Amino acid sequence: MIKMAIEVGGTFTDLIWLDEAGEVRTHKLPSTPRDPSVGVIDGLEQALGSKLTGLSQLFHGSTVATNAILERKGCRAAFLTTRGFRDILQLQRQLRPNVYAIACKKPEPLVPLSRSVEVTERLDAAGEVVLPLDEEELLNAVDKLVRVERVEAIAICLLHAYRNPAHEERVRRLIEDRYPDLPVVLSTKVLPTFREYERASTTAMAAYLVPLVGRYLGRLEKHLAQSARDSDLFIMQSSGGVLPSAGSRDRGVDMLNSGPAAGVIGAVRVADVIGDKDVITLDVGGTSADICLIAGGNPGITAETEVDGLPVGLPSIDIANIGAGGGSLGWIDAGGMLQVGPRSAGARPGPACYGYGGTAPTITDALVRLGWIRPHRFLGGRMTLLPERADEVLTSLAKPLGQSADALAQAMVEIGAAHIGQGIRLVSVQRGHDPKHYALYGYGGMGPMIGALAAGELSIRRVVIPPYPGLFSALGLLVADLKRIYRRTNLSPVEDSIGAKAAEIFTQMRKEAEAEFAAFGQAARDLQFEHALEMRFRGQGFELLTPVDTVPLAAEGASYLHRLFRDMHRTRYGASAFGEAIEIVSFRLVAQVPTPRDALDQVTRGAAGAAKPHIEEGHVLFRGKTIPCRFAWRQSLPEGFALSGAAIIEEPTATTLVPPCWTATVARGGSLVLTPEPKEQG
Repeated sequence: MIKMAIEVGGTFTDLIWLDEAGEVRTHKLPSTPRDPSVGVIDGLEQALGSKLTGLSQLFHGSTVATNAILERKGCRAAFLTTRGFRDILQLQRQLRPNVYAIACKKPEPLVPLSRSVEVTERLDAAGEVVLPLDEEELLNAVDKLVRVERVEAIAICLLHAYRNPAHEERVRRLIEDRYPDLPVVLSTKVLPTFREYERASTTAMAAYLVPLVGRYLGRLEKHLAQSARDSDLFIMQSSGGVLPSAGSRDRGVDMLNSGPAAGVIGAVRVADVIGDKDVITLDVGGTSADICLIAGGNPGITAETEVDGLPVGLPSIDIANIGAGGGSLGWIDAGGMLQVGPRSAGARPGPACYGYGGTAPTITDALVRLGWIRPHRFLGGRMTLLPERADEVLTSLAKPLGQSADALAQAMVEIGAAHIGQGIRLVSVQRGHDPKHYALYGYGGMGPMIGALAAGELSIRRVVIPPYPGLFSALGLLVADLKRIYRRTNLSPVEDSIGAKAAEIFTQMRKEAEAEFAAFGQAARDLQFEHALEMRFRGQGFELLTPVDTVPLAAEGASYLHRLFRDMHRTRYGASAFGEAIEIVSFRLVAQVPTPRDALDQVTRGAAGAAKPHIEEGHVLFRGKTIPCRFAWRQSLPEGFALSGAAIIEEPTATTLVPPCWTATVARGGSLVLTPEPKEQG
């Protein structure tokens, strides 16, 4: 049976799979932004053809949810809340993205005020009913939304529902009885935590995405039902785990940043093979660069992220994104200076050298001009580039600057590397981590090309290019665990009775997880749990996520939590307030079923290389000079083989630059490890 992963990026759709014999196969084709499912289905047909009937598992990560938010292409959603809170999506927070801006415009909410309605009901902060639900008023409001506003989904976010979901569940039953085909999304199912605006924003976003994600996954499920009846479809979540598509159709917010999250998981798995614990991942594609810091083998998890300025209060892998990629456009600003990005050529028209009509130079065009990308080797020779088109657009932009096309090409690459270096500083230096102590894992179509240049700016001395870097996020899908993160707000002082209370809440959460995973076909005995508490000193406005061991928590209770939280606070902030009261804000449970590592084992075995290196001699332009360069085919390089720069290591889905005075060595599992030569380390 065939196990496959497909990751849809802004420029390319990537496929990697294990065939019937367990051999690794890959395929890459341009994405179809107007309807990403077209590219996915085309990729399945092109890659497997008649063998599609043998597909057993399909793991999928997609930009469809993220793009729908950025491009405002979701549905006509409505927002229903407690009387007095209709304006919450418009009011947002007083925080400003630029505190010095005189006029600061808040992001446009996904649901306008005209489709935001109130109902009479009220719970207090403990979840007790203060005012019962007015059901007649509710149904009148819903009738108007359906018949006048023609809404396609409704988000329900009632005050303090996270403490008592009874009113939200009653609202859903009433609406479903009258309009059974209308999607209804409850905040208690999406985000049962406090902070009303974040909960409302996340719930509204989930409703906004439900029809789109449902149609998208429905098309894929229909195609698989017709062509691969025995296959199961799994969807990547932003938290770093996969879930069956049936559990994802009404939770499109979980799919945000699923592709970058998959790449991080792949890096964690490969780093474990090599022995790296502290890693910075650099995923550079055609449109953007995604960067994540992994400390001690664990990627950072953030309790909240943003998409287009709108908060998403769901746990996700902490990834920084900057507008720098192979498709980043070069342009001249009002002051006559060369700029690169954040605007991108995307999949269409793409770089000028693709021949699809691009009229502005991109970093990819610059790399072709410099000779770092050889046109006949691009995508393993399946797509031949047009260097004359790259020359035309580079020359056109170079003239106003008074530069040669060669100088402009080098400058564009250096600016791109500088932007990426700044992105690495965001996740490392600005958070108290010295990047020199981390290995930089470069992947994506452009990460291997730019990795050593960015590392040189930060004095990073170890760059790792994992196997199949151009398809690495897809590879991460193959090795990701089934996983879901559960959160529950329950403000609890850390006192003598906390051990028993925490045990009771975690037991309830585990039962919820077991029931949900049972619906996915997973036995309770296969589930693994991780427990954590979001705690703070009383009076603080934000919490600190603190992993806990339930055994000492039950045995020692408050003393264990006091000791644990103060140590965690001191490690994070350099100080701890002894004597101050501590409180738990939310309980967090991670439930997961580990995925077999057969795919990773096969990939690392197959990536170790052959016995006879295939190397060609040539020349490239590098920082204003024409220098000798060796071109090596990666699949021909055996484990332990070393190649000094300047060198270009080519493979079907990516190209790796080994700059002068750097050496690339084929490490265990087929990864390339780039290090500066000793004379450059002083």
